[in-house]
Amino acid sequence: MKTFRTHFLSAAVILMGIGTAYASHADNTTAKKLAPQDGYIFNHSIGSCEKVAECDTTPTVICTVNGTPSGTQVFGLDVPENLSTCNVELYQRQ
Repeated sequence: MKTFRTHFLSAAVILMGIGTAYASHADNTTAKKLAPQDGYIFNHSIGSCEKVAECDTTPTVICTVNGTPSGTQVFGLDVPENLSTCNVELYQRQ
């Protein structure tokens, strides 16, 4: 009986640890998905990317300047804070 209790308590502690780790990880990834991403177009006259919209990274409809399918597509920055290239595909916010 004593060994059963020891094994049961050990298994319970391990399962609680796994559940806690999963719950905290799921919360962090959800917060990242909901954060808006700045959308840019490359402005040839100034030679850098210019912010024109707020978009998302969750795949849905392509993000455009005016939010319509016929609008100019906007992109995210390849490297954060570096306005020289913007080629990351972004999607409309839901």
